[in-house]
Amino acid sequence: MQTTGTIAYLHPLTRPIDVKVEVPGSKSYTNRALIIAALANGITALRGVSDSNDSKVLISLLKQLGVDINEEDNVLYVTGCGGKFRAKDITLNVEDAGTVMRFMTALCCLVPAQITLEGSERMHQRPIKELVDSLAQLGAQISYLGKVGYPPIKIMGGTIKGGRVKVNGSISSQFVSALLMIAPLLELNTEIIVEGEQVSEPYIEMTIGTMFRFGISVKKRREEYIVTDYQSYNFTDERFIYKAVEYDVEGDASSASYLYAIAALSQSKITVTNVPILSKQSDAFFPYILRGMGCTINGIKYWEVTGPPHLRAWKDELDDMPDVAQTLAVIAAFAEGETFLTGLKTLQIKETERLTALKIELTKMGIECETGNDYIKIKGGKPKGVIIDTYNDHRMAMAFAVAGTKIEGIGIRNPGVVKKSFPQFWNTLKLMGINVELR
Repeated sequence: MQTTGTIAYLHPLTRPIDVKVEVPGSKSYTNRALIIAALANGITALRGVSDSNDSKVLISLLKQLGVDINEEDNVLYVTGCGGKFRAKDITLNVEDAGTVMRFMTALCCLVPAQITLEGSERMHQRPIKELVDSLAQLGAQISYLGKVGYPPIKIMGGTIKGGRVKVNGSISSQFVSALLMIAPLLELNTEIIVEGEQVSEPYIEMTIGTMFRFGISVKKRREEYIVTDYQSYNFTDERFIYKAVEYDVEGDASSASYLYAIAALSQSKITVTNVPILSKQSDAFFPYILRGMGCTINGIKYWEVTGPPHLRAWKDELDDMPDVAQTLAVIAAFAEGETFLTGLKTLQIKETERLTALKIELTKMGIECETGNDYIKIKGGKPKGVIIDTYNDHRMAMAFAVAGTKIEGIGIRNPGVVKKSFPQFWNTLKLMGINVELR
């Protein structure tokens, strides 16, 4: 579906729908698996990988570093280098992929070359100082090419050794994940001490779980993670060749949240058939929140969500799942009562200043809301249809698209922005029976 220079208008469902649907592979799991597969020995076969732009960017950058990646019959084959990258001075552009910037910053410290990491204008406004400081404690040499504390950065690779490191956990869990994934290849035991409150901790558990799938064990003691030195991903025995790992990527729980939200608003029944109920993705908890707002949820392996005649307001702390905050805020606009969502301080350093963007767009819809440093308060009412500005943020586009299945007049400006995480979003809605019109 061509979306450049258009507005996507949605028309409300005339009756509830009952559908089963798949979402793209988890972007979080895909990007972790790609980094680890690149650092591994032997070949990794990745199935169900995310088709998000972020993952495509990461694949491109790894190829530029000499990692052999090929696709055949919808399976991605990654031939790892065991951490021994070919030395080559290079400039890599991460575009607007925040996860990729953090993960590549750590990975490039292993490459014995001079590497410049740059990105979009917004990327150069997103903080990376805490990760750079932590890598420096391990022996890395990194300098800033612009504003101190922000990309672009220059990495003199090959100097990182390992050891004891402290990292601020209050800004992004990706800092800890980035350190963890390179730790097995360092010369010294690596001890990562998290200082301050750790946000989005389930994402660190996802990282540890993926590392374990590739043969690495991480010890955790309170706020400390320990990885012993000179381990190898995929290592079996020196007398044998390295065994290929087959890794299936489950569906993306964040993407599923928009479809569950449509069920909530339209009294529909929607099942997402590739996000397991027992998923470790933090956003897989979203159906439980919807149940608290009045939805019915059922399932053995996958959740089936059915929307109620009337939604109730909700109060929750979303430290571990900030990516569903926009979706919840939009649903709250239709709920009875006042919804209060906290734990959202990281939203202002995402693709856009999300709390600010939410307040502007909800106010345009005639909904009273209040925001602070880490919260948003929404008074449910009768939203009106308006053209929504997306601020080049994929989650703004998809969250507010949900409202278009309930009320007439919702238009999403710059609908192509969804390519960052869910490129087939609009087509998926159409296959579900939702009328999407591009003008």
